[in-house]
Amino acid sequence: MECPNCKSTNVGKIGNNLYFCRDCNCEIKIKKCTAVVSVYDSEGCISKRFKVCYNV
Repeated sequence: MECPNCKSTNVGKIGNNLYFCRDCNCEIKIKKCTAVVSVYDSEGCISKRFKVCYNV
């Protein structure tokens, strides 16, 4: 799987339809063909959240 935020392949599964990118510290939640991406800052707060069309 490729991260929709930074295009890295350093993504691990952390739950059912839930992934985490270790390179840009974002959480990816897959719902049908949409990915909700939450990017976290160094303090653990969400710095931005966006949706992308995604097929797995």
